[in-house]
Amino acid sequence: MSIVVHARLVTRLVTRQGSREPADMGKRSNGEGTVRRNVERSRWEARFTVGNDGNGRPVRKMATGATKVVALKRMREAQDAAASGRDPVRRDHTVGRYLGEWLDDVLPGTVAAATEGQYREVVRRYIIPCIGRKHLATLSAGDVSKMLRDMATPTAERPNGYSPTSQRLARSILRTALAHAEREGHVSRNVAALAKGVPQQRSEGRTMTPAEATKFLIHIRGDRDEAAYVVALSCGLRVSELLGLAWDCVSIDSTPATIDIRRGLKYVPGLGLLVGDVKTTTSRRTVHLTEQAVVTLKRHRAIQRAERLKLGRFWNDLPLGVDFVFRTVDGTARDPSNFRKALSATTNAAGLGHWHPHELRHSAASLLLAQGVSLKTIADTLGHSSITVTANVYAHLLDDARAEAAEAMSRALSG
Repeated sequence: MSIVVHARLVTRLVTRQGSREPADMGKRSNGEGTVRRNVERSRWEARFTVGNDGNGRPVRKMATGATKVVALKRMREAQDAAASGRDPVRRDHTVGRYLGEWLDDVLPGTVAAATEGQYREVVRRYIIPCIGRKHLATLSAGDVSKMLRDMATPTAERPNGYSPTSQRLARSILRTALAHAEREGHVSRNVAALAKGVPQQRSEGRTMTPAEATKFLIHIRGDRDEAAYVVALSCGLRVSELLGLAWDCVSIDSTPATIDIRRGLKYVPGLGLLVGDVKTTTSRRTVHLTEQAVVTLKRHRAIQRAERLKLGRFWNDLPLGVDFVFRTVDGTARDPSNFRKALSATTNAAGLGHWHPHELRHSAASLLLAQGVSLKTIADTLGHSSITVTANVYAHLLDDARAEAAEAMSRALSG
C-alpha cells in the first residue's frame, strides 16, 4: 500500500515539473487564493477573489511580486483593504504624488492662504527631495527619520544644514498629510507620527538692555520708520502683526490709547504678500500704547497723509484691501524682508550691530520684566497662548527676578 502511495506522489511531482506551478504551491484553501511562479515574467502571481460584483459574480484580483513572500503580502493587503471597504494603494503611488493630490484637493479651505502657501513651500523644498520617490504604501518611520537627518546634514549650499525648526515643520506637515491618508485607508499607520521628533531647543533670544534701547530710540528720531520701531519695541509685536496693523485698529486720539491686533501680513513664496487674520484667539488682543508711541504714531500719520497728497492718484490707496499704518513711500504694503533689512541697517548705524525685528519683541518682554510687570500681563501683551509659553521662552530672564525676590525676602526676614 505504501509503495502505491509513494508512486503516486512521484508521478504528481514529475507532472508538475513541466508546468509553471512549483510542486509545493498547490491550490490553497478556499478564500486564500492560489500562488504560482510565472517563469516567463520571472514573477510570482497570487490570484484571489475579493467579494462579488453587483451581479453576484466573484471579483478576481491578482497581486504580483519578485518573491512568493512579497506576492502573498500584497495579496493580503488587497484582501484587508477590500474587507474594510477601501481601495488598496497602487504600488506606483509615490509620496510625492500623494502630497501633490493632498495639497490640491484636501488642504485648500482648511487653513489660511498664507499657511497653505507655507505648506506648499515646505513640501517642495524639504519633503519631496528626500522621500518624494518613495512608495506611499511602503513608506516607513525609518524613511522619515532619514529625511530629518538628511535635512540636518551640512552641505556646500547650507554649511549648517536646515534648522531644527525647519525639520520639525517638515515632519509636522508630513504627519498632517499622512493622517488624512490613514483616515482614508490609504496607509495602515501614520509613520511620520511614529518617527522620532526633533528635540526642541530652548532659544533664549537676545534682548536690548535699557541703555541699548535708549541709544536706539535716540538714533531713530526723525527716521521714516521711527513709529514702526517704537511700536515694535514698546508693544512686543510680531513683525507680521506690526506690518499688518491698520489705521482702523489704532486709537491714538482717545484715552487710553490702544491698538487692536487683528491682522497679520506675510510673504509667501509663489503667492507674494498676503494679509489675513492672526493665527490664534490669544493673538487677537488689545495693547495699550506708551506716551512715546502715541506721539510718534501721530507724527507718522501726518507724514503719511502728506505722502498721500503728494502722489495723488499714484498713491496705492488700499494695498491688499487694507489701510496699513506702515507702508512704502508710494503706499504699497511693507515687505517683511525689506523691513528686516531696514532695521538691521539702522541698528548698525546706531552702533548696536545687527538686530532682527523678533529681537525687538524679546526686548519688550525683557524691559517689562525688568520693571516688575507680572508674567500674566506680559503674556497678554505678547499674545502668548499661556503663561507657560512666556515662562519657557523667558526663563533665563526670570532667573534674575527670582534672585531679586530671594534677596528681598532675606532683607524682610532679617528685620
